[in-house]
Amino acid sequence: MELSGEEKKLQALFSELKAVDEQTTPHFGATWNRAQSLPRRVRRFNPAFVAAMMLLVFGVVAFAVWSRYSHPTSAPQPDVAKATQSPAMTTTGEVRSAPIETQEPKPKNPAIVHRNKATSQRNAMLAAANRKLQKDAKSIANWTSPTSALLESPSDEIFSSLPEFNQSTTQLKSFLPSRSN
Repeated sequence: MELSGEEKKLQALFSELKAVDEQTTPHFGATWNRAQSLPRRVRRFNPAFVAAMMLLVFGVVAFAVWSRYSHPTSAPQPDVAKATQSPAMTTTGEVRSAPIETQEPKPKNPAIVHRNKATSQRNAMLAAANRKLQKDAKSIANWTSPTSALLESPSDEIFSSLPEFNQSTTQLKSFLPSRSN
């Protein structure tokens, strides 16, 4: 089979490209030997880096502990104005004593006071969240499509039940439209 002139040109061009590719690409054997001969680098932790990280972690833990237990320990001052109230006079001249207020004993440990306050705040937030969820659930349950009224028609009552096979034809005619299409 003889090759035409254009086919010979194409074959020559492909052979030139093949020669250029062979010259520019590295040989597999050389690349493989180079990859095998390179020593593997073992990564070790730098002692200075390890010491700095340990110091940083210790500092964060110390700050967390300090901030947890460094709340002010001052007790609330009693209300002197309420304690020194004198008995009140009524319009009839009788002396009426002021109601005696009893105060609940407060815990002396500030950590307990903070814990109780945090717990009460958390409980209040949970209760508020539960009320919001209940309100949302009710609104979702009562939701109706705004276009549901457009989907209703006067003939819905007719199509609410199917005819039985044993009904007479006159009874079945009640399910058919009154006029022909």
